[in-house]
Amino acid sequence: MKNLLNKKLHVKHVALFIVLPLAGVLVFLILLLRAGKNANIPPETRAGTAAHTAVKNTSAPDTSALGMLNGYVDSLNSSGRLFGGSWSFYLTELNSGKPICSVNIDHGLAPASVMKIVTTGTALSMLGADFRFSTLLQYEGKIDSASALSGGRKFKILNGNIYIKGGGDPSLGSETFGSSVDDIMKEWATAVKKTGIDSIAGNIIADGQSFESDPVPQCWTWEDMQCDYGTGPCGLNIHENVFDMLVTPGKRGTTIKITPPIPGLKLYNEIIHNPAVPRSYVYVVGAPFQFERTAMGEVSAAMEGKSAIPDPALFCAQELKSELKKIGIGVRDTPTTLRLIRLSRISSGSIEVSPEDENGSEPKSDGRKRERKLILEEHSPTLAELVYHTNQISQNFYAESILRGLAWKLNGFGSETGGIDIIYRFWRAKGIDLRGLCMVDGCGLARMNSITTRQIVEMLREYAHDSAVFPAFYKSLPVAGETGTIRKLADGTEAEGNLHAKSGTMARIKAYSGYVKTRSGKMLCFAMIGNNTLWSETELTGKFERLFVLMARLP
Repeated sequence: MKNLLNKKLHVKHVALFIVLPLAGVLVFLILLLRAGKNANIPPETRAGTAAHTAVKNTSAPDTSALGMLNGYVDSLNSSGRLFGGSWSFYLTELNSGKPICSVNIDHGLAPASVMKIVTTGTALSMLGADFRFSTLLQYEGKIDSASALSGGRKFKILNGNIYIKGGGDPSLGSETFGSSVDDIMKEWATAVKKTGIDSIAGNIIADGQSFESDPVPQCWTWEDMQCDYGTGPCGLNIHENVFDMLVTPGKRGTTIKITPPIPGLKLYNEIIHNPAVPRSYVYVVGAPFQFERTAMGEVSAAMEGKSAIPDPALFCAQELKSELKKIGIGVRDTPTTLRLIRLSRISSGSIEVSPEDENGSEPKSDGRKRERKLILEEHSPTLAELVYHTNQISQNFYAESILRGLAWKLNGFGSETGGIDIIYRFWRAKGIDLRGLCMVDGCGLARMNSITTRQIVEMLREYAHDSAVFPAFYKSLPVAGETGTIRKLADGTEAEGNLHAKSGTMARIKAYSGYVKTRSGKMLCFAMIGNNTLWSETELTGKFERLFVLMARLP
């Protein structure tokens, strides 16, 4: 150091010692000023500036049809409206299965009524498009032609019972298929009369034991059960298991007229007349087989509603007895059902009739079962027709009937779990990975249901490759801008009259799945589901409708 001090300092050395520290101080001051300036700029402005810079540095956007589709999907993926929710989208070529666009395709999401695609398509595959449900009118016992005399005329008395054996037909007595309760009962009463029976020393017994007794799937909510769309199926259905209500407001409140009248039903009326209510609504609180119920809601004017018949099988037996009386055929005993007979045996300590005893009657004294003889066999429309109605208007009752009917036909007993097990085994045999699938009903009303868009698309491809199934299944799907639940969507676009899809809608759930043709006529299949997003139902419908159009524009 001493040597250094003794040396003569050069001018340039002095300059370096002075300039470098000053330069460092100057840079620090400039950075400090910039930081202060940026702190006064709102975050969104800074973000916008950064985004703008990023756009300037990227290539021009892809304006091809596929580029537009991918760009729109990217905008959905990056939207803040997905916070707390999820969505999935899968689009593939039908024949090759080549993916075109995919988002979260292995996420199990609640599909709402898109679950009907699984139920109806599998039923068509396993039962065939021409399958029909049947209902049997039978009798057991002996017809005694010399049992009574009146004015010299012999009466033929049936010493036994008339049975109505249901096979799960959802269309029996339904106006949807050009029938009614009156039409069915007149036909049955006429058939009984043609056997020569003038009087019945026995009973009318409804047999709905082909299906499990509880009509409501286990995972449905109490709220949904009170609405007409939450009506479950029985082994013996009638009039789609609902009665019609005409609610009319008046000076002293409201009145209710029920069609058809339900014997034994005690309906309390708590429906309020409120001229200011924006949308009238009515519903009936009550459980299956419960005849004491309460009608609730608010109406601004007269309106029509529907509610579940408490015991459809018993109603069938009661209506037949009433119709037989009209044509002069008396019935000695009070109408009943095998379910009620079995419950009375249980409560009295008697041994219950086993499910294997399809006759459901007491054996003779010698131990042999009484044989039922056929009076009339009633057939439903074809399964293809039932599936068309189910998917076009998204009819829960028909979907559940088809699911249990599948189990009834293949297992001999129509249970919800039995039908679901058949569907699982069917798709496993097709080689589809079912991880992520949770099916707890046939219509999608249960929120516990989940499925992936990959699974839906793979099922759609399987249906399309089966020439015995696809015509009926494809026809059953609503058409964009034209029919069913999507008749108001994509009107006036390339998707109108082109895209066939099943819709699914519940609170915080929106889904669509089906087929669409490109401009060159190539068929694609797709599935899209949104759960719990911050978009409203209307907003998410609009987002998916935009995807309809972009898919149809693909070359």
